[in-house]
Amino acid sequence: SVPYDNYTFMTHFKKGLFGGLEHKNSTALQFDGRKLKNREMYVNWLSLVAHEYFHTWNVKRIRPIELGPFNYQEENYTRLHWLTEGLTSFMDELFVLRSGLCTLEEYLKMQTKNLNRYFSIPGKKFHSLEESSFNAWIKLYRPDENSNNSSISYYLKGGLVFSTLHFELKNIGKNINLLLEALWQRYLENPDVGMTSGEVLDMIETVGNKDIRDRFETKINTTEDIDFETHYHNSGMQFLWEESNQADFGVDFTYENENVFVSKVHLDGHAYKSGLNAGDEIIAIDNMRFSQKDVSDIPTLFEVDKVYTFHISRLGTLFKLDVMVGKKPRVLKEIIVVDKEKAQKVFS
Repeated sequence: SVPYDNYTFMTHFKKGLFGGLEHKNSTALQFDGRKLKNREMYVNWLSLVAHEYFHTWNVKRIRPIELGPFNYQEENYTRLHWLTEGLTSFMDELFVLRSGLCTLEEYLKMQTKNLNRYFSIPGKKFHSLEESSFNAWIKLYRPDENSNNSSISYYLKGGLVFSTLHFELKNIGKNINLLLEALWQRYLENPDVGMTSGEVLDMIETVGNKDIRDRFETKINTTEDIDFETHYHNSGMQFLWEESNQADFGVDFTYENENVFVSKVHLDGHAYKSGLNAGDEIIAIDNMRFSQKDVSDIPTLFEVDKVYTFHISRLGTLFKLDVMVGKKPRVLKEIIVVDKEKAQKVFS
């Protein structure tokens, strides 16, 4: 049912902006309006609109027991952001596909990006979805140079976990709609009191079965690897991986003029093992000055598995560091549709 008489989209089209905030009968959106002429960015815009609009039901009404009524003078903690933002992050792009506003291929391109982001985050090994949710105030809202190595976004992982739930429900002749209906019915029956994790898991078991519930629960409260590839394979799609032999330092960079600084060091990468730290300025490599223009040439200037002498400045102190250069990790290049009828049916 529609829980409002009128709904208002308040949109700020300004350079460099992206995001939104939901309200009970409106949303405030931010987007770089110049990018709307680009098809891919336009579809991203539609997903943002769908995300905040779906919050009208999920979050502003369906909600964890801790989120409302709020104490606006304190931080409000919950372990259920995998429901508030994870479910919403899965549904937003699915709504765009189901509405006919993007093609199956465009939808799968968005999922390819989501999966590559997830695969590239070492923090998934250390932070469960429930922990990510509970620690939002000190992690997500206060990111630092080590966030990528120590935590995972409940938006990103939450959305991907709900995609696996949808796949599993489709395998037994059900789909995610049945869970949405159960959540909404529970809200209508007791709108003043939010839900507990146990209630949501019970709904998943009722809609699916005990095994589906147990597997879902494992995905939200542990850091075990998730086999996304098999879900897609069983639904008429195939992962196409791209291996690379190009040199890679295993760090992210930031710049001041032409000077190069390390902004993040990827956990377990060669630079990490060699001792490079976030904040280090890379002055020279093997006695050759290293500047911003050289960063794009790393694949051609350096060899994989070779040790180079880095001249760095750390907290004002100059010294040398031997760093072995690694290679870029493999990435998911594309999700290929093998059986289009089967693939389209799974997202219906």
